[in-house]
Amino acid sequence: MKSKFGLLIGLATLVIVISGVFLLSRGGPGQNTSLPSNYEYFWGDGCPHCANVQAFFDTWDKKDQVNINKLEVWNSPTNARLMQERAKYCNISPSGMGVPFLFTPEGKCLSGDASIVDFFKSL
Repeated sequence: MKSKFGLLIGLATLVIVISGVFLLSRGGPGQNTSLPSNYEYFWGDGCPHCANVQAFFDTWDKKDQVNINKLEVWNSPTNARLMQERAKYCNISPSGMGVPFLFTPEGKCLSGDASIVDFFKSL
């Protein structure tokens, strides 16, 4: 009886350890990605949808109250890599990425001019 109990405890411990290793080794939101303190707005030079967002920013009455880092990605490999990291955080594949793209301090991802403008209007 004691040997069966010891075997059961050993197996349970092994399952818990293996499960923990598996869960910790998986990628996922937030792994190696710290959340920004400001909004990160990714855009592309010549992108018409990005121009729509910029036109909104130009006339937005809260533009001086909200900190937004505007990062051009088509001409900056550094900014493009950061955008990839942010999209990965939200489980967006590279093929599903596009500009305009917004990453919030809470770790939320928004894509497309209408959703980004609507988001900022709601602040």
